[in-house]
Amino acid sequence: MKQRIPFLFFTIASLAVHADSPDQIANVFVEDGLKLRHIEFSITDTGLESHGNRKHEIRTDKYGDTLQQTDGRILLKPNDDEVSQAYSWDYNASRPGKYWVELVYALAKGKSIAVPNISSYRTQTQLDVTGAANRFRNVTLGKIYFVEPGKQKLELKFRGDMPRIRTLILRPAPEGEPIGQALDRSILLHSRDATIHGTKLQYETKPHKNTVGYWVNTTDQLCWDFTVMSGGMFDVEIHQGCGKGQGGSLVALKVAGQKLDFTVKDTGHFQNFIPRRVGTVNLPNGEHRFWIKPVKKARNAIMDVRRIRLIPIN
Repeated sequence: MKQRIPFLFFTIASLAVHADSPDQIANVFVEDGLKLRHIEFSITDTGLESHGNRKHEIRTDKYGDTLQQTDGRILLKPNDDEVSQAYSWDYNASRPGKYWVELVYALAKGKSIAVPNISSYRTQTQLDVTGAANRFRNVTLGKIYFVEPGKQKLELKFRGDMPRIRTLILRPAPEGEPIGQALDRSILLHSRDATIHGTKLQYETKPHKNTVGYWVNTTDQLCWDFTVMSGGMFDVEIHQGCGKGQGGSLVALKVAGQKLDFTVKDTGHFQNFIPRRVGTVNLPNGEHRFWIKPVKKARNAIMDVRRIRLIPIN
């Protein structure tokens, strides 16, 4: 059964600045540990009113100057504010990869079914009533995969009563499977299971690559979510490749409030991977998120990463 967050009614008072005006708000959420929880919200004459949990800071997805944000989120806004039976967007994908599809909508009453047609994904989703035409809710429609970059046609139709659409969000999703801890307590963070936050960085599926590459933007990052069942100290071993003359970039690894900096080595080719022990981290039992975040790019591209191994040392 889906657990409902108890709703409290309050007004966000920090919207006087134009950049934070209600027209720029696409979605409202809180971050509860590593979990992102969406919050219902209303647009009124006085601004944005959020119906949520005061335990966590209210955050928002905001429309920007471009459809895709630097962290990889894609925010698609309807051309007008009118209720319609069908919507479509033309989007030029900057990279291949997987995304969660989220619909932010209002449905005062009745019954409605969302029918997406996005990159061959057509699974239907029934929409719950929100109770008012200006009260919006976020629902996940599923996961889609852009096989290659380039022009994409995104379509969304409805059967039954027509909801009011606030936005369609494509949020970066894990490229592969959930990550567990092995019997020897080691943890494998393979590039195929990462979540990519960026516009160019991508998982390259060809067998001789099997890596994240096209790392040309320092704003592009990636992470892995995993659960530690048997905690302790772990060596961090990264398998990285870097083209001839392209070494020297500075990269940060972050997990459980700890940070390890290392300098990328020139390995002669981006798919010539070498294992490097770059430090140790202490991981208690529980859920964790491991980040790779570039700090400074030395040449044209930062590196390729095939995997990271967390190796227990006690």
